[in-house]
Formats: sequence, structure tokens, C-alpha cells
Amino acid sequence: MARRRSFRRAGRGRSNFGGGGMKSMLAPVAGGFLDNIVDKFSPIDGIGGVIVGMFLKSNTTRDIGLYKVGYSAANMVPIPGLTGGGIGTSGGFQ
Repeated sequence: MARRRSFRRAGRGRSNFGGGGMKSMLAPVAGGFLDNIVDKFSPIDGIGGVIVGMFLKSNTTRDIGLYKVGYSAANMVPIPGLTGGGIGTSGGFQ
């Protein structure tokens, strides 16, 4: 017996303000909000963005948070030859 193919008609998808649209706007705002709170207590930046990105399943927010974590962790590692310590300092080579 032949199976019927199901297809989707144009214009019948999710709206931008439904489940997908609000979450995509909420995740970066919540990540920045939590980052601002957590950064006061932790020397590593971006932890709030990673947490919100994981819970709300927002890959972009999580990836930006991980970038900030890596950048701030690299600044904590002393590199010989740089004045002031890390990678992002404005000391230059001597």
C-alpha cells in the first residue's frame, strides 16, 4: 500500500514571536544579566553566559560565554616577556 507524503505549506511555520523567537531574544539578555552579577564575585568572565546558554539551549550565547571564559583565563596566565601578565594586557614586548 502506498504511503502518503506529508508536506508543509508555505506560511504555516512558527511565528517569530512564538517559542523560537522569544527564546532567541531572552537568552543573550539573561546571559548578560547573569554575567554582570557573577563577574563581581569571580575573576573569570563569561560564566553567566555559559550557564544561560546551556539551560536555554542557545549555542550562540554559550559560545560567546566560552570565548569570554577562555580570554579571561588566558589573561590570568603569566607569559614571560610581557609586562603585566596575560595576553590582553597593554604592556607590549620588552
